[in-house]
Amino acid sequence: MTPRRPVEPRPADVEVTASAANVSAEWCSTCKAYSLLAGEIVLLTQGGVATVGYWAWCETCDPPEVSRVG
Repeated sequence: MTPRRPVEPRPADVEVTASAANVSAEWCSTCKAYSLLAGEIVLLTQGGVATVGYWAWCETCDPPEVSRVG
């Protein structure tokens, strides 16, 4: 029989809020219009702010329920 490892304590719960930051209107190279909204996806935690990705959405090219997230 293999000995069991001791159970590690569970980390404390952390409150996290996702938000958009540095949102700007930009040039859309697909539809050739100044209709692209882009920004950063950030997490707000007790320890500070972390950028976790980027998003972009064109009001002309993309349906309202679709956005490009990277």
